[in-house]
Amino acid sequence: MDIGQGMNFSKLRNKLTGFFTGIRGFWISIGAIFLIQLTLFFVFIFPLSNQYAKTYKDLDDLTTPLESYALKVKNIYNDKWITSKKLEADLYEQELEKCKTFLKEKDNRLEAVFFIEDSEKGLIKIKDEALWKNEYVKRVSGLLTKLKANNIALGEGTLPFHDWGSGIPTWDTILPVQKKFWILEALVNVALNNAGITKLEKILFRESSFTYDPSFAQHYTVIPLTIQVELQADRIKFLLHEILKSDIPFVIEGINILSTDKTFNSNSLMENANILDNDTDNLFPNPIIDVTLEVQVIDYKT
Repeated sequence: MDIGQGMNFSKLRNKLTGFFTGIRGFWISIGAIFLIQLTLFFVFIFPLSNQYAKTYKDLDDLTTPLESYALKVKNIYNDKWITSKKLEADLYEQELEKCKTFLKEKDNRLEAVFFIEDSEKGLIKIKDEALWKNEYVKRVSGLLTKLKANNIALGEGTLPFHDWGSGIPTWDTILPVQKKFWILEALVNVALNNAGITKLEKILFRESSFTYDPSFAQHYTVIPLTIQVELQADRIKFLLHEILKSDIPFVIEGINILSTDKTFNSNSLMENANILDNDTDNLFPNPIIDVTLEVQVIDYKT
């Protein structure tokens, strides 16, 4: 019986050893799997979770002001706001029409053609090229006569009036010359209007402007010119004022002023200021300056 008991105990011990060995292998396997999962979590899942959290926060930060803006817009775009905006649009259109009318009126002078007096119809627009040429020559002669009568000297070739010779012009050539005539007439009238000009030295039509932007060609073009005059120094502000208030839309691009050795009194233009030693009536002579104006005339397309 002792031998049988020893054999049973040995079997029991082997079974228990096998059981615990199996349990230990199981827990070792569980531990290995846990370590693998932990490694994967810290290497892959944790960084991704941080990235997702940051992305979510960014979206939340963006969503909050958008929601606030949506609520604000809902409050702004009400019936009163819509009505006020319609009124603003109507006012804008009214002001725009005023500007268009103003520009058209300013351009009417430049686009006009000579009128002559008809005994039956009154003033009529000249449509015959030969009659237009005769009127042009007559008006040029009239301007030159007025300048001479007002003792305003002219440099050689100062006023670039067109010389038609013996030919009869066509309307294609008349129209640009007509515009230049109105410009020259306006400048002569400025000189005649006590602007302090003692001599018209040069009026030159240039090929290009210094400041014109060709991108606006669909709205307007320009006629650039250079004006050189001798002027009483104290009349320069008046000269600029008279040019800018003209019916012709002048724009002054630049101005250059040079002193001279000339002075002016009511009786004569004195080339040498030393003559004042014997002139007790004019103790403070008015200096004469050379003024060069770079100007452009706006030619609107309205």
